Amino acid sequence: MSRVVKDPDVRRQELIEIALKQFLENGYEKTSIRSILKEADGEIGMFYHYFESKKEIYEAALETYNEKYLVKLTEVADTPKWDFKEKLNQVFILLPSSISEYRSMYTKKVNPEIMTILLSRTLLKIEPIFEQIILEGIANGDIRVSVPNTHLLSQFILFGISAIIHDNEVQSMEEKVLNIKILLSKLLDSPIDE
Repeated sequence: MSRVVKDPDVRRQELIEIALKQFLENGYEKTSIRSILKEADGEIGMFYHYFESKKEIYEAALETYNEKYLVKLTEVADTPKWDFKEKLNQVFILLPSSISEYRSMYTKKVNPEIMTILLSRTLLKIEPIFEQIILEGIANGDIRVSVPNTHLLSQFILFGISAIIHDNEVQSMEEKVLNIKILLSKLLDSPIDE
C-alpha cells in the first residue's frame, strides 16, 4: 500500500475536521486520538507532528467552528456606512443561516454537552465584536442609557438572544426576532424595533 502524501496544512485541517465531527458525535471522553487517526488513515506519529494532545486538537476543532461566525460578524461590525440599528439588523439577517448551520449539526448522534460548549464558546468569541457595535452605538448616541460595563452588557445581550433563539416554545423565528428587538429597544433606550 502506498503512502498518501498531503500538504501539511491540508493534513492538519483534515485532522481537525475529523476531530470536530467525532467530538460532536461522541463527546470529548469517547473520542480518541486513535479513532481520529483511523478515520484519517494516519499513524500516531503523524498526529503528534501536528498536535501535542487530544485537548489541543479539541481546542483547534472548536476554534475552526467559531472562525466562520467571527468572519461574518466582523464584516458587519466593520462596515462604516451602517449605524448601530443597521448593524443590529444585519446581525438578525445572519441569524437564520447561523441557526440552520448549528441545527444541521445537532443530529441524534451529536453529543449535547459538546453542542452546549460549542454554543457558549461561540458566544464568548463574538462578544468583543458585539461590544464594538455597542460602543459605536453609545458614541453615536444611538444607545441612550448609561452603560457601566459594555463587556457585561454584551454578554448579557448575546446570551439572552441565544436563549430566545433556542427556545422551543415559540417556533416562529420572526416572532423571536421581533421580541428581541423590542426588548433591546427598551433595554438600551434605542429605536431598534422601529
